[in-house]
Amino acid sequence: MAKLKRAQGIALVCVLALGLSACSSSSEDSGKELSGELNLFLIPSPSSTSIQSFIPEFEANTGVKVNVSETPYGEAHQKQLLSYKQKAGAYDIAQFDNSFLAPFCQSKAMTALNDWVSGSKEYGIDDFDKGQQDYGKCASGDTYGLTLSTEPMIQWYRTDIYEKLGLKPATTWDEWYSNAKKVQASGASGQLIGFGPNVSWWWMTMVWSFGGKLYDENLNPTVNSAEAVAAVEYMKKLLAVSPKGAITANGDEVTSKFLGEEIGAMLNYSGYYGMALDPAINKHAGKFATAPMPKGASDITHLAGWNIGIPSDAKNPDAAWAFLEFVLGKSNAKKYLESGAAAIGRTSIISDSSLQEKNPYLPQLAIPSSSRIERYPQIAVWPEFEVAAIDAVSKVLTGKSAAKAAMDALNEKLKSILANEPR
Repeated sequence: MAKLKRAQGIALVCVLALGLSACSSSSEDSGKELSGELNLFLIPSPSSTSIQSFIPEFEANTGVKVNVSETPYGEAHQKQLLSYKQKAGAYDIAQFDNSFLAPFCQSKAMTALNDWVSGSKEYGIDDFDKGQQDYGKCASGDTYGLTLSTEPMIQWYRTDIYEKLGLKPATTWDEWYSNAKKVQASGASGQLIGFGPNVSWWWMTMVWSFGGKLYDENLNPTVNSAEAVAAVEYMKKLLAVSPKGAITANGDEVTSKFLGEEIGAMLNYSGYYGMALDPAINKHAGKFATAPMPKGASDITHLAGWNIGIPSDAKNPDAAWAFLEFVLGKSNAKKYLESGAAAIGRTSIISDSSLQEKNPYLPQLAIPSSSRIERYPQIAVWPEFEVAAIDAVSKVLTGKSAAKAAMDALNEKLKSILANEPR
């Protein structure tokens, strides 16, 4: 990589000629000198791999030693919460799923980044659309997490299959099922969503799209509404036009199946596009494309992805901000994507024609202002909520319960779970 430069408007100001590094924490001229070490808590992902590729240059130009600790996703949340409860200052930077944001907000486990973000021309918050500007914000309005990846759920389809059958990407859920039926009749599998351990991703997306809610403004569960029940019934209907093994497929397996088998279309997050660039996984290179999600009663964009922030007990917060600004700022935005990370939805990146050539899904990250953006439910009890939902939906999909009965039972169970939500 090239030497770290003084970029136009950059908040990370480095005095390289003297072999020193003076970097701002919130403005271009505060001139705080960096020193010491940075301890990073990362969760294995394309984004975390990309982050680490920037470490040698940052170390060389600042003199700050960067240490990395990686923890698998399934263990990360509890390990982070334990660390923050102990206030041991174990980490200066922490990657976390957006579904973790609410408990971190409520416990104030993370540092509010408001002043740093608003004072940094290099980070350039205005380079994101409004919905994505809010992605790392708590209900209080404080920004606790920077966007590490922008991953809306999108439609993927096989161009060769669709062209042969005269099909177009679905714009409604009726069209999605109709397309799948026609593909199945041709001898391929019609469609694929995740019916396995990650089924909650598709379930909540469809509940929202069908016009339902998971709970109301008073945290009363509403998963047994007519709209929510219809969403689950529709999911079961899709099983009949899905490939063998779909009932147990997780997020990764949904993508690998679509890229390796004869399947007309799938719904999955854009962040999986990195798998599509791997020739060992993608057997259909050049034969698929992406499109926006089908619309139901509501035009929903379910926005998922990673956040990254600075724990409130960080020992070196100024260096932490300098590192985040260096990796995620405008100057290195292209490098970040080209190093294998899931794209960050910067307007300047989404609209870059040279990047679209290799990453044709990028236009799907431009979320229309008419769309309603939904994140993971911002509640501390989401882990318990999700487990209960997965169990209920799975009973419907496997024929152990009718949709209305399962959603009624789930609604009752969620009452006690939501009663424990901090108010």
